[in-house]
Amino acid sequence: MEKYDIVIIGGGPAGVTVAEQIRKENKNVSVCILSQEKVLPYYRLKLGYYLQNPIDEKFFLKSSDWYKANNIRLMLNSRVKECNFEEKVVFSETKKIHWDFLVIASGSKPYLPEHLLTEKTQNFVFTFRNYNDLLLLQKRLSQVNKVVIVGAGLLGLELASALEGKKITIIELSERILPKQLDEVASFLLKDYVEKKGIEIILGTKIKNIETYHNGLEIVLSNGQPIYCDILIFSAGVVPNTEFIKSPENILNSIKRIEVNYKMQTKISNVYACGDVAHIDGQNPGTWTFALESAKIVAKNILGFETFYQNMPLPYFLKAFGLEIVSVGDMQNLQDANILEFLDKSKMIYKKFVVKNDKLTAYLLLNNTKTHLQLSKFLNSHVDIKLLENLLK
Repeated sequence: MEKYDIVIIGGGPAGVTVAEQIRKENKNVSVCILSQEKVLPYYRLKLGYYLQNPIDEKFFLKSSDWYKANNIRLMLNSRVKECNFEEKVVFSETKKIHWDFLVIASGSKPYLPEHLLTEKTQNFVFTFRNYNDLLLLQKRLSQVNKVVIVGAGLLGLELASALEGKKITIIELSERILPKQLDEVASFLLKDYVEKKGIEIILGTKIKNIETYHNGLEIVLSNGQPIYCDILIFSAGVVPNTEFIKSPENILNSIKRIEVNYKMQTKISNVYACGDVAHIDGQNPGTWTFALESAKIVAKNILGFETFYQNMPLPYFLKAFGLEIVSVGDMQNLQDANILEFLDKSKMIYKKFVVKNDKLTAYLLLNNTKTHLQLSKFLNSHVDIKLLENLLK
């Protein structure tokens, strides 16, 4: 049986950042990362780009030499089957590994409506969240023309952008695009812009039935509309990868995420969680930024540097169709707020700043994001309205 001071389950950005932060603070503790992927940890946000471009070193978070140089044991193709919290042991398919501290950063997987799928239709249904999904889609792309994407979220829109040249339909349950990240103005602008690119967007509906049709699928929507496609890609919602947690010490909540305190610590004092699996203060932002920030907090607390999650609004980024969007904070509850806006439809530029009690609480930048870093420093702080007015221009 192998033994490490710190075992990290998950080779995504959260898991790798925990290991990196630990090495910055301490060169001596032994660290092991268990990743179920067959390749080095990579940037999931770049999956869309590599659909139609060859994989290069920029795809990966770190080189294999980096893990060796930092004495970090990276075990690829190592899916965790079970954790025994009492004995402090992790079981993979082939190994039994003992830990002093455990970090669960196992991420999430795409939601699939299994009740709609059959053995026949599954051959035409894909997800797009990991390297294996990328390979499967790459093999199929040359054979398809009509693609249906379920979900007009960040990944769904980036995927649609990456599939340039295909005939694409996007199905979205919400009444507008990115309702959590954008206000109504930005949602309308983005929808109009995307539709002018030749992409069909159907809002306020969901899939009711899926059947094979010739060499593809017939999809029937809840509004009765039939759609025909060569392949169907689900990019709507995720499920946390926590099925290996079967301990009587219940650290999972009702939605199968791991409850943590502001130190990213679970009910078990030497077990931490970060990234997509962590549920803190009733929420999980599910962003790249949260994965990195929560991972750094985990590393510092394991090493004895007491650090707390600040619950600051985290940015959402979208790069698709030649546009860049940054959204930070709550764009929905705007009562008693002072709103500053700038719109130039001809250049597809839209800016919105939300100020409450003389504090910048949220902002939205569409296609002119250069002020993002400056604005982020003012977030939740008292700010001069005239300064914000100048940044609108």
